[in-house]
Amino acid sequence: MKKLKVFSVILLVTSIGAFVAFQGYTRMIQDKKPPVVSCDSSELKVSVKAKEKDLLKGVTAKDNRSGDVSDTLVVENMSEFTDKGKRTVTYAAVDKSMNVGRAERTLVYEDYKPPVFHMTGSLCYAAGETVDVSSKITADSVLDGDLTSNIKYSLEKTVNTQAAGEYPIEFRVMDSGGNTVYLKTQISISDKSYAGIDVKLKDYLIYLSVGDAFDPNAYFDSADKEGELTVQSNVNTAKAGSYYVDYIVNAGAISGKSRLVVVVQ
Repeated sequence: MKKLKVFSVILLVTSIGAFVAFQGYTRMIQDKKPPVVSCDSSELKVSVKAKEKDLLKGVTAKDNRSGDVSDTLVVENMSEFTDKGKRTVTYAAVDKSMNVGRAERTLVYEDYKPPVFHMTGSLCYAAGETVDVSSKITADSVLDGDLTSNIKYSLEKTVNTQAAGEYPIEFRVMDSGGNTVYLKTQISISDKSYAGIDVKLKDYLIYLSVGDAFDPNAYFDSADKEGELTVQSNVNTAKAGSYYVDYIVNAGAISGKSRLVVVVQ
């Protein structure tokens, strides 16, 4: 019986020793080192139309055990812009032990431009008409395409649709790079007689550079009734800002009005 107990103790000690040795060996051989991701340059210049394969140009990944793991490379993240048209891109690669290695570099869009607003109609209304500004403005960018669903706006005061007045409104939209652009203009409410004539323009929002020539008469298109056209403009192309031109058609007791928004930048 004593021999059996001694043998059992020896077996237990041997098993514990083997287990400890195995755990130590496992820890010794366990792969915890991630792949090394390398870029052949600290800055990459691309078009805004670049695909992921273009962003991975010059990027490699090597692992101390798995070898070349460049085929696992992905673009893990792109930051918001750190400067105009510049952002940080993060690459990631994984080895056979699921260790993830990362690297960053600066991405420069050579053809980046900020988002642009467009207007499909005038923000002029006759008293009593329904004001729906969202249906008359769109936005897009070279980076993201259509951004219309991202447009937000704010009013300085509640619009009284029953009385004539000017109501400042600010539109804003942000692209995927975090660049936000703004458009400041007005909602114009005229008296009820201005519902009598529909005045159409060739454009409702244009962008000019400081110093550009500008002829407001070139943007009038038509009116659905004959009348006298009056053009009222506060545009100053010598100074950056948001301006407008009003096109008013009078025909006796009825009138119509439309507005061109002019952004000088």
